[in-house]
Amino acid sequence: LLLSVDLEDKDKKLAELEATLKTRDEKLTEAQQQQAEFLKKQRALDDEKREMALTIERKIQEGLDAVRVKARSEAEDGLKMKVAEKEEQIAGMQRQIEELKRRAEQGSQQLQGEVLELELESL
Repeated sequence: LLLSVDLEDKDKKLAELEATLKTRDEKLTEAQQQQAEFLKKQRALDDEKREMALTIERKIQEGLDAVRVKARSEAEDGLKMKVAEKEEQIAGMQRQIEELKRRAEQGSQQLQGEVLELELESL
């Protein structure tokens, strides 16, 4: 009878230990699943961060390209204006040169005419 009671006690303890072991196994399995889920979410978050950083870099690069194009365009426009001003200056100077040449030729013809008049008078 004592052995039977002792055996029952040991069976109960064994059953309790098996129940405890089963509970711990379930908790371990659950903890492992949670860890796996956490690692999966962590990886997804890291991927999103990298994608966000890449998107930001692309936007920054596009903005810089737009600014460069605008600056180049403005610089070209400024240079075109300066070239146009210089060309206008050159054209004005050419007109002045032509006018001065014409006056010089006219003056020279007047001088020749006066010399010829004097020569005629002397004759």
